Amino acid sequence: MSAAILSNAVGRYLMAAISDGHVKTLPQLAFTGELREGAPFIYYGHVYGKGFGVANKTPALSLSEKLDAPLEGKRLLVEFSKGGLANSTAYVRLSGSTRLFVFGYITGIDQDVLRAVPYVIGDLVTTGTGLELPFLSSLELRPEDVDQFASMDNQWIPSESEFKRMAGIPESAVKGLICKLLGEHSVPKDWGGEESDVMSANLMLDGRRHTAAFLLKGPSRFHPMKPTDLGKNGDQLYRLFNIPAHVYVVQHCHQIGAPVRKQTEAFALQRSFQSPCRMMFMDGLTTARLLRANGEWPGEVEVARRATPRRRSLRGS
Repeated sequence: MSAAILSNAVGRYLMAAISDGHVKTLPQLAFTGELREGAPFIYYGHVYGKGFGVANKTPALSLSEKLDAPLEGKRLLVEFSKGGLANSTAYVRLSGSTRLFVFGYITGIDQDVLRAVPYVIGDLVTTGTGLELPFLSSLELRPEDVDQFASMDNQWIPSESEFKRMAGIPESAVKGLICKLLGEHSVPKDWGGEESDVMSANLMLDGRRHTAAFLLKGPSRFHPMKPTDLGKNGDQLYRLFNIPAHVYVVQHCHQIGAPVRKQTEAFALQRSFQSPCRMMFMDGLTTARLLRANGEWPGEVEVARRATPRRRSLRGS
C-alpha cells in the first residue's frame, strides 16, 4: 500500500520532469536523429504484457508492440522485473492486450527490436474534476465542436457512388472553404517546406478564439491516409507539431488510417506536456459534410432540381 501511495504522489513530479526535459516520443526521436541508447522517451498506446501469469516463476516481465512508420519493421520491447511493481493490481492491469503510458529510456537497438527499460508505467489520467478520466479522451476534438463547422449534418452519409465525388475535389477547394469559414482573407499557396497548409487564429470553440494549424491532403492519393503519404520523408506530421498552436487538424479526402492517427496522438501528447493542445481529424466523410453544408458539394444542385415536382396547371380555352 505504501508503494502505491508513493507512486501516485510522485506522479506530478514525473510529469514536470517530462515537460522540463522536453522528452520526445519514439517517432520524434527517429525524425530528429536522436534515436540511440540512453535516450529517454514517452510512449502511450497499445502494448501486450507478458510474464504476469501465475505460471511464470521468473521475475522477468515485458511489454511489447509493433511500431509504425517511421519505425515500421521494429518492435518496442520494454523489459522490467516483478520487483518494480507498486501494487498487486498491476498484474491484472499490465497483463495481455492493454493500453498504457510508458516513460523510459532506450537500452538497445537491434535490426528489428528496440529495447527499453521503464522509469514508470501507468495510466495517464485527467484529474481535478472529481473523477479520473483517460487523458486522451480530452485530447481529441470533434469537428462538430468547432463553431464555424456547426452547420454540418452529421446524420447525412453519402452513398458509395456519392463519396467517390471526393476524388474530383481538389485540395485547393477544401483549403479555400476552410479559409473562408475561418475568416481568412487570403488562401496560402503550397510550397515544399511548409509546416502547415492553413494557419489561423480564428478557430472558434464555444465562442472563444483558438490558433489552429491544418494539414490538408487532397485526392492525388485517393485511399486511406498512410504515414508514407505525409511528404517525401513522411515527416509532415512532425513538422506540423513544430508550430505553436492550440488545435492541430489532420484532414484527408478519404479515411485516415490507424497508423496516422496513432502518430498524431503521440505528437499531440508530447506537445501537451509543453502547452495545452487538442488534435482533430477531418476524414473524407467529414469533409464531404462540410462541403455540402456550405453549398459546395458537387451534384447537390442538380439532385435538388430533379427532386422538385413539376407543377400542373389548367389553361382555359
